[in-house]
Amino acid sequence: MEKIVDVEINKPNALITLGSMYRSAADAIKEYVSNALDEWAIARSEGRGEEQCRVVFTLEKKSITIDYNAPGMDAEGFENALRHVVDSAKRDAGVPQIGRLGIGLWAFNQVGTKATFLSKRSAESPTLKVILSRDSAEAQIADPGPGEERSKPGMTIAITGLFQDPTRRYGPLAQARLKHVLSDRFDVYLRTGQLKITIKTAKAESEVTPVQLDLPEIGAKFQEMHLPGESDKVFRTRFWFDPSGQGRVAMRHTGVVIIEDIRELYEYEMKGSILVSGLIKGFVDAEFLSPLPARAQFFEDESLTKLLDSLQDIGVELDKEITGFRDEADNARVQALFGRATRLAREIFSQEEFLDLELIDGLRRVSNSNGEAHAVNGDSAKKPETNGHRENGGHSRRAARDIIRRSDFGGDVRHRSRLNDGAIEININNPDFLALSRVPRSHQVAYVAMLLGKEIIAYNDSSRGSDEALERMAAYGTRVLSKVWK
Repeated sequence: MEKIVDVEINKPNALITLGSMYRSAADAIKEYVSNALDEWAIARSEGRGEEQCRVVFTLEKKSITIDYNAPGMDAEGFENALRHVVDSAKRDAGVPQIGRLGIGLWAFNQVGTKATFLSKRSAESPTLKVILSRDSAEAQIADPGPGEERSKPGMTIAITGLFQDPTRRYGPLAQARLKHVLSDRFDVYLRTGQLKITIKTAKAESEVTPVQLDLPEIGAKFQEMHLPGESDKVFRTRFWFDPSGQGRVAMRHTGVVIIEDIRELYEYEMKGSILVSGLIKGFVDAEFLSPLPARAQFFEDESLTKLLDSLQDIGVELDKEITGFRDEADNARVQALFGRATRLAREIFSQEEFLDLELIDGLRRVSNSNGEAHAVNGDSAKKPETNGHRENGGHSRRAARDIIRRSDFGGDVRHRSRLNDGAIEININNPDFLALSRVPRSHQVAYVAMLLGKEIIAYNDSSRGSDEALERMAAYGTRVLSKVWK
């Protein structure tokens, strides 16, 4: 028996779902900026409208108001948008549009329970009032009340019944969080001056500014590329070397971030690429891709696969290009690590129980205001006694930065450190050192400071028989650190 069943949809629930598909509340609220930019772009293409799209957010305890100067919608425009949800008329706009599926009006569902729109299409058209509610699939179109008339074309959207208080210092809609998201998502428009966003609260008013980058730019030859075999599909890139290791490469569509970090595309085997190492910050713009509803991802089609394959190849070239930058950044990171470990060791060796140990040149105890060594617990320092042996044969008063250095130990991977020619050498081939990049910074400092202490204790042992025992103790301490970290 064959039977056809008509699919029925609970409209209010469907609209709530469509309006709640964004990564966060801040991502949802950005939809109204996207709508403003779309209307502004159409107006500019027709030779009308203002030169800059201006959007103002006003955050209050119980409401968020978004006001923009791009042309609002008239009654016909609203009715068309409301009757074509997930079938946006913007597809036929004739100019590149951010929105495509007509769900942006309902983004308030992730933020509050009600949205009131005051819209004016042109200087000659009247102000229109439209009310949407979270629990209803009906829109109320009415005349504006006293004080609600707009004097200029544009749109005012008031979202009430908020789920979060945006005036709190922290939270998904806090001013700082909103600024970060808007700056990141609309970087292109902010940087070119096409868009200005202002955020107001009762206490402060601030402008959203584009991301400031003081990083060396790389990958100049990849700034405009074609998909292999498809000359009509162009993608553009901008890359910078990021020594912090916190860089991320985003993917954008019509200038708006869709994927914040291509590491999110884990199923495409990007793991081994330099583009996901954190050493690269940048953007990939691909207009030929199709964003999913709520623009949290792209449709996974052949074009996306080809683009990611191309990025893998670009990553190989970028890896070669940043060799010098990476070596310099790694050296700075290690020197900073050694510096912190040395400061920690100085404090520990200034404690009463370690004052009898003699330190190597360059490693000095904490001094008091008179420049005299003293114990950090307040006891005066005892002058250490000489134990009769010295590695460097004298005192050269080397700088503190010279007392620790890296060494390959001639290929020996077992030992972690040694005292050689008056300096403490750290074995870069030891597995524990190689694993440092994967542990917290505090654990890295503890590891190096522990090795520094190991060598000073061995240095003060005239029998020279403690080295192996101290090496095993260092191994034990490292294992403790690794388990605490996990």
